[in-house]
Amino acid sequence: MATAETFIDTFEPDLWARELSGFMDATGKPLKHNLKSMGYEGDILIRCEIEGETKTWGIERKTLTDALNSWMNKRLIRQVHDLSERVDYPMLFIIDEPAKRISNSPNNPYRKFASHIPNLESHLNRIAMELCPVLRFRDEPTAIKQVKSLIKRIEAGDYQSVRLHTHRVSEPDEVVDFLMGIPKVGKKRAADFKDNFSSLPDLIERVAEIDPLVRAEPDRQTIKAFLAQDWKHEG
Repeated sequence: MATAETFIDTFEPDLWARELSGFMDATGKPLKHNLKSMGYEGDILIRCEIEGETKTWGIERKTLTDALNSWMNKRLIRQVHDLSERVDYPMLFIIDEPAKRISNSPNNPYRKFASHIPNLESHLNRIAMELCPVLRFRDEPTAIKQVKSLIKRIEAGDYQSVRLHTHRVSEPDEVVDFLMGIPKVGKKRAADFKDNFSSLPDLIERVAEIDPLVRAEPDRQTIKAFLAQDWKHEG
């Protein structure tokens, strides 16, 4: 099993370093790194040796406020482009800010820039289609949890190996569906009728033989009465 190294950039919140950094100082405090000085871009770097080759995952982390500012200052596309040039697997994280969303402050970005958010989202969609995956998260802990899951998959060799689970889907049986139109006949009884009679006329002609298939006397009488009645056509 491979071991991934995780680096958190100097300017990232301490929470990310505490939860993800694989490096500690002498006092046990999680270390941060200047990713630019290491030759990388972005805010979180995951590096792992896989089959003799070093692979890198880079994450540009943005709160909604950060994303709005970067987009309006025309920096966002450059940051994502530079990240994609430095790592094998670039990603852009956009993290919601629940406290700001409900804030009454005049600087609440959800209100102050409400008219700009749809344009930002269109820009993010373009980035997702043309440059790298864009992931949206409701808060920081949710984003961190996703990164931890990513690291586990990388170390286990499961990255980009989504398992497809095959589900058995029964094809509709037109005869069974038709027979289920008879009162007191469900799917199982309809299947039994299909197995024991060759056609609807055969079932009507031999209706007395349904007794072993329908144990409840009231149900037998209802079915027999229905099949014995004349079909009336109104016109």
